[in-house]
Amino acid sequence: MSYLSKVLFLVVFIGLTACKTSPEVDDSSTAGDLSISSAATANSESSDQSQAQAAAQDPVVSTADTDSDAVLTEEYTVKAGEFNLYPRETSGWDSGGWSILTPSEDSRLIYVSSSAGDDETAEYYAPRDISDIQAPGLIKPFKTVHAALDQVRDDYPDWILLLRGDTWELVDRVALKSGRSVTERSVITAYGDSGGRPLLKSNESEILRIWADVSYVAIVGLGLKAHKRDPESLDFSGWGNVADSIGLRIYSPEGTVMGSVLIEGNYFNFFTKGINVQGGGSHHDIVVRRNIVRNSYSEKAHAQGMYASHASVLLEENIFDHNGWYKKQEGSGNEEAEGQATMFNHNTYFSEAFHSKFIGNIFLRSSSIQNKWAANSDKDGTLDSVESHDLWMEGNLYVGGEIGISAGGNTDHDTGPRWENVTILNNVLLAIGRDQPTNRTLGWYIDASDWQTGSICGNYLLNNDNPLVTNLYGINLAGHSSSVSISDNTIHGLMRDDPGSNTAAITVDSEEKTDITIDGNNVQLAGSNMRVVLADNSSSVSFDGNKYFSAAEAGQWFKANGSDEDFDSWTLATSDINSTVEQDSFSEPGRSFETYLALIGASGSIDTFVDLVADQSKEAWARDLTAEAISEYIRGGYGGLTCSI
Repeated sequence: MSYLSKVLFLVVFIGLTACKTSPEVDDSSTAGDLSISSAATANSESSDQSQAQAAAQDPVVSTADTDSDAVLTEEYTVKAGEFNLYPRETSGWDSGGWSILTPSEDSRLIYVSSSAGDDETAEYYAPRDISDIQAPGLIKPFKTVHAALDQVRDDYPDWILLLRGDTWELVDRVALKSGRSVTERSVITAYGDSGGRPLLKSNESEILRIWADVSYVAIVGLGLKAHKRDPESLDFSGWGNVADSIGLRIYSPEGTVMGSVLIEGNYFNFFTKGINVQGGGSHHDIVVRRNIVRNSYSEKAHAQGMYASHASVLLEENIFDHNGWYKKQEGSGNEEAEGQATMFNHNTYFSEAFHSKFIGNIFLRSSSIQNKWAANSDKDGTLDSVESHDLWMEGNLYVGGEIGISAGGNTDHDTGPRWENVTILNNVLLAIGRDQPTNRTLGWYIDASDWQTGSICGNYLLNNDNPLVTNLYGINLAGHSSSVSISDNTIHGLMRDDPGSNTAAITVDSEEKTDITIDGNNVQLAGSNMRVVLADNSSSVSFDGNKYFSAAEAGQWFKANGSDEDFDSWTLATSDINSTVEQDSFSEPGRSFETYLALIGASGSIDTFVDLVADQSKEAWARDLTAEAISEYIRGGYGGLTCSI
């Protein structure tokens, strides 16, 4: 290209990109599940405009450019751990914490209504044609989602908007197309000033698909349901005929990197997997916020609320409930008929994860594990290697399930670490083991194995309330671990009739370890004969400043290197310094998830709670129903200790 040509190209490029309107905070009241700001809002209609007023407007006439060639594509370069979520401090979120998405000047706004649309007469619009994206006036919407999808261009910030309250029964997957950049996404979302989420129903193998080389996508405010998998529905296929289905499938082929997908404010119900991120490639900048994922199950395969492999994910303020099972296991095995719970099914399952964060989520009633993290060494090799790293779990709430947080599986050659830099911070775990979905007697709160650097700090591990759960512990550190601290955790109400042989509120197994610190923890087991601490390799552990109490016989409070110990002999065997034997008097040790719901006038089943959250609009988003508020209440009954790292 000649010098003059290059100059002309730059002038055109700068002129085109200068037309993009920067996102602005829009605190105006608009109904729905998200906040969407139009590039042209000076003459926005008020949210309470009546249908009669809207009908009196002049019809919108599209001036959208039908043959623009302004698309500029670049190689995907977003780094792992870089989450482009329109942060509050740069005015990308509204006052309620919802993402504000803004169309570009050359975006197509493609409206769809199953009740009032017509694919033959429909038109799409430019943002300059629409004064208020949520209440567009007299437009000509498409009727079907696929007809609208045909108008979406690859690598453009085009929008599909589905009318709230409408329903579509799809006969084929919706393959989404790529946007232009992190700030100019391809969007599928909702419009309208009333009604619930637009509902996409399907019995296909998946509803939404993001396939190879598709990046820069936003999926916001939709309802997705595998309706023929709902046993309470008249559409139910019938046991033995239930096909597997995925709500959203994201796939990256081996050797590729793709991502920058925002998944916010959606409701996934009755899938095999609500969200599935897979493939031999890597996924960066997957942001999953304020969704509800529930009732995943399968008659023939493993089922998860969300599965992700080789991905960097931000999971924030979501609810995952009753995933991995429809009904309790009928025997002692892993039968899948009629959606029975199995040990392989979880609320979330992340394998070979990196630079991922779980913050402020609520995890309820999993088939087995609430958060399963896997780090699989090469099956054909003989040596372990770090396969998952830089994981952060903070401020989450867990109720039920067999296991709370597990960062220990799966393929392990027993030679070294498989995890690096893992943080479990200020979470609240309640009644782990309560439901016994698989009929096992597990109540494992936090399970860590083969960690190379990590911290378990400021967590509350409270009140298993099922006396049949006897395979019980609070924190278990196993395998080839080094530079791990277990600090400032509160453990209370873990009930056992006897100390058991290899269990305790805190356990450290006999594998080789270095630089392990257990300090500042408050272990209170009044009314329980559970052992306080077990350390089969105490020489690798430094104990300092813990507070201990148990109802067990004094000589069985501790176990060091295979021998039962009382407090005095324990301190000699382990050089435990500054720790004390003291029964703590908590202000309200009976606080629970159920007492919180009663306090805010929302008493009832967990189903009732999840329905309350699901029925919220963006404008009426209640902090009372968040993990932050519930956890704050729980911690307040036990001293309120938190951890800063």
